Amino acid sequence: VKSLFDPVTIGSITTRNRICIPPMVLYGHGDDSGQVTEAHLHHYEVLAEGGAGLIIQEATCVTKAGRLSRDQLGLWSEDQVPGLRELTGRVHAQGCPIFVQLHHAGVVGMGPERLCPDRYEYHGKNGPVTGQKMTPAQIAEVRDAFIQAGRRAWAAGYDGVELHGCHSYLLCQFLNRRVNRRRDRYGEQPETLLLEILAGIREQTS
Repeated sequence: VKSLFDPVTIGSITTRNRICIPPMVLYGHGDDSGQVTEAHLHHYEVLAEGGAGLIIQEATCVTKAGRLSRDQLGLWSEDQVPGLRELTGRVHAQGCPIFVQLHHAGVVGMGPERLCPDRYEYHGKNGPVTGQKMTPAQIAEVRDAFIQAGRRAWAAGYDGVELHGCHSYLLCQFLNRRVNRRRDRYGEQPETLLLEILAGIREQTS
């Protein structure tokens, strides 16, 4: 029988225990740049000092238009890598691995174009929003944004990535047949986009 305090191996890392801190967005800690701030650094360093076996960093956006809030962390630019490398370094110094959750909000995002697998009216707290059906070119652009964010995460020293596929965000929208009614491979096999992203990240980081 395994104990909560026994190590567990995930891929190439072994955690010191089975306690994982899940991703929770730190609203109010950042600004429109998506850059790491001292508040982020302190927060994650303190979490690592607490002795968790693994930290999964909050939803970190792969495009600026795919954000939920203007103060979210980003991985859409090379300029964001040094600050994130400082963050992973502080966490690793406490003996804790860290993953990053890659995020695109899709129809519930902030961009002028609310991207969605298919035309869809989303009813949120601020009223209805109509998502635009993504073209094949837009799907490819978002797919590549996830892949490049994964590459930047690897360059910044993260031990792994998690694709944010719940809470009505873009990847969840692709997997929801009430939203995704496409007649191409991204609709008939809705997991296609996720598999392409994973394959692309592996290719970029191997």
